[in-house]
Amino acid sequence: MLKRLAMTRFGRTKGPRPNMRRHIPRPAASRGPVDRVRQTIRATVRGVALLLGVWVAVQFYGMAGPVVAGWFEIREVRVTGLRTVTRDEVMDRLQLDARATLLSISPNQLEARASAHPWIKSASVSRLPLHVLSVEIAERRPAAVLKTPSAGFLLDEEGVVLLALAEQDRPELPVVVGVDPKRLLLGDDRLRHAAQSGIRLAGLLAQSLDGRPEVDMSDPEHAVAYVQGMRFQFGPLPFDEQWERYRAVEPVRRTGAGKGQSDIDLRFSDKVIVREREQLS
Repeated sequence: MLKRLAMTRFGRTKGPRPNMRRHIPRPAASRGPVDRVRQTIRATVRGVALLLGVWVAVQFYGMAGPVVAGWFEIREVRVTGLRTVTRDEVMDRLQLDARATLLSISPNQLEARASAHPWIKSASVSRLPLHVLSVEIAERRPAAVLKTPSAGFLLDEEGVVLLALAEQDRPELPVVVGVDPKRLLLGDDRLRHAAQSGIRLAGLLAQSLDGRPEVDMSDPEHAVAYVQGMRFQFGPLPFDEQWERYRAVEPVRRTGAGKGQSDIDLRFSDKVIVREREQLS
């Protein structure tokens, strides 16, 4: 008896082991019709709940939409940076709807509309709480007059045509000639770069010499400028280096200048050629 108890205590007895079979779930394919019906019901309930939620949202928006729109109604359009362009011109370009709100407008679209004005270089549109639309304008500034045999045009520093001048308009700005305004208006890049170079060159002359410079850009590689009775011949870009060579010899030229007009040739990299021309009586 004691021996049998000891053997049982230390686990040496032999006998049938307990049933250790694991529960293996049935594969989905073996599920019965009841499970498939339950899945169908659940999917239907979810779909109905989704449709109900959408319907509630639409009904809520219909009732609360006008209230929310009132919170963000545009009551003031603040336009800054104007010099030549008028506020009415800016508002005409923006084309704001009477019911527009800060949420319904597109700043990028409004900026593009405002920038289409020939005098507006760029526009920045932003929303300010709670009812203010801010429009900051950067205008183009006249930099030169493009002169042709039949008309004159006002240009900004980028060579953009701002407007056609009337015959009586004579702004005290540098003059550029030798550029076709029709091709410039059509977006000819070569002519636009030529106009820009002529405007920059005229600016260099105006900084050092009195008078109204006139720059001929018929040949952009060999620009010719006129001011104070002098004619300057330039070689290919950049003009700055050529002009600095003239500035270095200008005191000497003035000392030896006679009563005639001067032709100053800056087309050579190592010298400045000055020729005096006698005035015709």
